[in-house]
Amino acid sequence: MPVTRKNLFGIFSMCCCVLLIITFWKSQKFIPSFGQMESPSQTLRFMMHQAPSISTNESGDKDNSVTTVKKKLKLTTTSNETCKSKTNIVFIKTHKTASTAIQNVLLRYGLHNNLKIAFPRNIHDFNYPSFFSTSSVAKLGSGPYNIVCHHMRMRYDAVKNLMPKDTPFVTIVREPGELFESTFDYFWPIVPSFQRVPHHGNTSMEDWLDKAGEHIRAAGHSVYAHFAKNPTFFDLGYNNLIDDDQYIEKTIDVLSKIFDLVMVSDYLDESMVLFADLLCWDLEHVACLSLNARSHDNEGDDVTRKARIREKARRWNKADALLFDHFNETLWRKVEEFGMNKMAASVRKLTQIRSNLAEICIDGGTAVDSAKINDSTFKKTIFKPKGVSVASYNLKPGAEKIATCRELIASENTFSKQVFDAQ
Repeated sequence: MPVTRKNLFGIFSMCCCVLLIITFWKSQKFIPSFGQMESPSQTLRFMMHQAPSISTNESGDKDNSVTTVKKKLKLTTTSNETCKSKTNIVFIKTHKTASTAIQNVLLRYGLHNNLKIAFPRNIHDFNYPSFFSTSSVAKLGSGPYNIVCHHMRMRYDAVKNLMPKDTPFVTIVREPGELFESTFDYFWPIVPSFQRVPHHGNTSMEDWLDKAGEHIRAAGHSVYAHFAKNPTFFDLGYNNLIDDDQYIEKTIDVLSKIFDLVMVSDYLDESMVLFADLLCWDLEHVACLSLNARSHDNEGDDVTRKARIREKARRWNKADALLFDHFNETLWRKVEEFGMNKMAASVRKLTQIRSNLAEICIDGGTAVDSAKINDSTFKKTIFKPKGVSVASYNLKPGAEKIATCRELIASENTFSKQVFDAQ
């Protein structure tokens, strides 16, 4: 076919179009998106769901406070090709053990994966400190529940019957010396026997432990008296006042058969890695910040005195001490089975994810005393017992527009109500 001027023009035009397309593709390829940047790491492309478009101010300029998040990103299902994500989970929430942070993880996962969470009628707890009953569960349509994660005094059979078969059970324990210190300080305002000594300081705790039985008898019965002795044993549904070795050992044996994983708050990173592995979730899904924690810890006190008080606390809380020792050993056996090198690498990754979240969301990158919270509306939602300093977070300017940032720091009851309303 003869080459005409018209044909030459058509060929020239087509070449120009191809050249423009290639040039545009190359320019886009080498402009890093948020998910390709080294900081924050690419793992956060899974975390920053529902991020808004960049807002503009009155002059039409882009709001630079949220320029670190340029796309609407949302949580994905697990990328682990060797197993399938589990969506059914019972988490028995215990007191002063970092359990609120784990509850936050489960509420976020449930919210963004359209799972059905069993909520208490009062949104906060299942008639605690009474034993769990299905009558305390808010009715939400038909069909089985996927997640249980609010405070209760466990009655295993009742919880088990609420959930699909083969639902894994998980809980968390804490070293009893540390647990008693936190419990004494946090619950002093509601435990009459604690109030027989001054509130703050290790001197007060030691004075109380030296005469614990006397203080409890003098204070008489109260609704929250169980916080004074073996509170974790109580939360798990057993008699916290019995010090008999046979009873305690038998109970621990039963609990070992009930729970697929008992996390240890003293080794929370390793526990969270095992938690993610149990559920076949990516580590991005279990990243969290410390919530509802006290903002002071008597760290300036004499080390020898603290060790002495810790030993007294262990003797007084004998059941919790034996419970902790057993499941601490169990945790580290699971770590060895998981692989020590693999665990170390996973902990580093989880730490980096958490650091990146704090870099994006948290003003100053760390917690502050609740008295220093800038948002007055948010400040009112923080539960703070009288005389107790509680740590919380200020969001960076613009971070309040990012759903993940708001959810990471949300107070327990506020976020529970939000998820409940969404269901």
